[in-house]
Amino acid sequence: MRQGLGGLVSGNPGARAYARRLLAWRTRGLFQSEATFRRNGFVWTGPTTCSITETIFTTDHYQDARLEELVGWLRTQPVFDRPVIVNVGANLGDLVLPLSRIGKRIIAVEPNPETFARLVRNVRQNGLEAGITCCEVAIAARPGTARLAAADDPGNSELEDEAHRRLGFEGQDRVHAVYDVKTSTLDGLLASVGVPPHDVALVISDTQGFESQVVASGTALWQCGVPLWVELWPKGLACHGGVEAFLDLCGHQFRSVVPETGIGRPPEPVQHLRTLVERLRDAEFTDALLIP
Repeated sequence: MRQGLGGLVSGNPGARAYARRLLAWRTRGLFQSEATFRRNGFVWTGPTTCSITETIFTTDHYQDARLEELVGWLRTQPVFDRPVIVNVGANLGDLVLPLSRIGKRIIAVEPNPETFARLVRNVRQNGLEAGITCCEVAIAARPGTARLAAADDPGNSELEDEAHRRLGFEGQDRVHAVYDVKTSTLDGLLASVGVPPHDVALVISDTQGFESQVVASGTALWQCGVPLWVELWPKGLACHGGVEAFLDLCGHQFRSVVPETGIGRPPEPVQHLRTLVERLRDAEFTDALLIP
């Protein structure tokens, strides 16, 4: 609330507009658990406890500038002619909906049943069912089931490890439910929806530390030259397989890496990925583009 009140007395019109929206959102959150609104040409529905929904409401978008840079790079690559993009950890569609504008089929993967319901609603209320396939599943090294802890902020929901521990966001957000969710390998999921690896132009992964499982289970994709836009969060990686295991997997599957701040620049050897990870403090994260 202080942030909003401070913005209201600022002389900057942009800051005042942001402050008004932030106050409206925080006030709405006192009385509503969910909100529907229009921003950036789309109708959005999301929980008022969700930081992503709040960002879209107050600023019109979520990571759209970085997404535009990534798509701009992709347009220069031979794989851009392929018809499919995969978003693992699609949340409520914050990337999926803007991606729909480039005319490709989107496979949106989200395991949290609460968030998945909102993802489906956001796709449907924008009339995008023909181009977006929603899959309620968690990507893992092998098919089966896993336990998912649903946090008040859905972006902090997390798969438990094999000992049923929740480590990445422990103490940072309240867990209000635990669900048994279906798991699948990435290659297996795409086969189940009729998408061959050579039809995929890009995979985007944001899985709260399960990135090692995404890399390990998408071998057929990387062999077909599919690039991977992946979140680097050392704390989450350490909880779910280890940072070293992730770096080793990437070293075997990818040739080069581009930091999120370097899209459009020449790629670095994949060994530079270690430097990117080591620069991050415990709670910090960044994204990177991995090229097979």
